[in-house]
This record gives sequence, C-alpha cells and structure tokens, in this order.
Amino acid sequence: MIVMQPVVEISADDDFALWPVGEQESYGYLVLNGGLTPAEVGTAVMQIAACNDFEPEEEHGPCPTDPLGTFLHGLLTMLICSPPEDSG
Repeated sequence: MIVMQPVVEISADDDFALWPVGEQESYGYLVLNGGLTPAEVGTAVMQIAACNDFEPEEEHGPCPTDPLGTFLHGLLTMLICSPPEDSG
C-alpha cells in the first residue's frame, strides 16, 4: 500500500526569532499532520513564508527590511500579486 503525506522541505534559518520554531535537520522534510507540536507548526509557517519571499515587481514597491514586514511580505505577496481566480 502506498501512503502519501504532505511535507514541507526545511532549510536552515538560525536567524528566525518571531516565534518558536522546532529544531529540524537542515534540508530535511517535516511531515504535515494533526500531531504537530506548536513549534513544528511555527516551523512550517516560517518555511512557507520563506519560500514565497521574493522581490516584488516594480509597481508593488521594495521588499520590507524589518523582520515582521519581511515575514508578512512572504505570506501575502503571492495573494496580492496573483489573486485566486473566481471559480463561479
């Protein structure tokens, strides 16, 4: 039987200090499931934001430099730059 589980690839980020994150092996995988600890959830959210963190197009202005602004930019940029298509 094949079992598929969603995962997040984890890369090292020793400078992250906005909230607790779990200690993960650098460049490993974190299995996403209902049994994650609060620190592991923090790690997953941190990694998703880091993957979405890129320099916006010129009309959106420069990327913030403060830690919270950079984090929020990583979470919100994809939604603002490419809003979800209307399914109706």
